Amino acid sequence: MNSTRTESLAEPLPDRVLGYIVDFAGWAAALSGLALVLVVGGNVLLRYVFNTGSVAMQELEWHLVSPIALLGMAYGMRHGGHVRVDFLYDRLSDRARAMIDLFSAMLMVILGAAIIWFAIPYVNQSIMMGEGSPDPGGLPYRFLLKAFIPVGFGLLFVQAIAQALINFRQVTGATQTADDTDDAGYATHKTATEVPGE
Repeated sequence: MNSTRTESLAEPLPDRVLGYIVDFAGWAAALSGLALVLVVGGNVLLRYVFNTGSVAMQELEWHLVSPIALLGMAYGMRHGGHVRVDFLYDRLSDRARAMIDLFSAMLMVILGAAIIWFAIPYVNQSIMMGEGSPDPGGLPYRFLLKAFIPVGFGLLFVQAIAQALINFRQVTGATQTADDTDDAGYATHKTATEVPGE
C-alpha cells in the first residue's frame, strides 16, 4: 500500500492525531533498535573482553525485538514500508491498485482484531501470575513484554482502518490520484480531497 499521507495542514484532525501516534511508535521502535545494537555490543564486550556475562542482559536482547517488530508494524504500513510484489502491482491502473490496497487493509483489520482478541487473555494471565524470567538473574515483569502484542496489533488495527478509508476515497475518486504524489507516495499539494466538477 502506497502511503497517501498529505501535508499535515491538509489532513483531517483524526488522521493527523493517528499519524502522530503511529510515528511516535515508529520512533520508539527505532530507539529500541539502537538499544538492541548497544546491548548486543555490550554483551560481546563483557563476554570476550571481561570474560563475564549477564543473564538479564542476554534476555534484554530478545526483549528489545518485541517493540521493534510490534511497534514498527503500523509505522511500516503508514509509510508504505511493507512488502509488495511491485512488478505486478506497478502495471495496474491507479483504481486497481487502490482496490488491492483496500482489500489488503481490510485483511489487516481482521488480522489485527483477531490477534488482539486472542492476546488479551494471554497477557491478562501473565499479569495475574506476575510472570517474570524463569532463569536465575533474568528479567522480571515479562508481562510488560507480552503487553506489546495487543498494543502493537492495536496500532496496526487502527492504521489499517485509516489506510482502508484512504483507499476507499481513492477507489471512489474522492482524493488525489497517484499523479499528484511524489515517488514516496506523499501528496505534492495541500488539498486532501477534490470535489467532482471543480
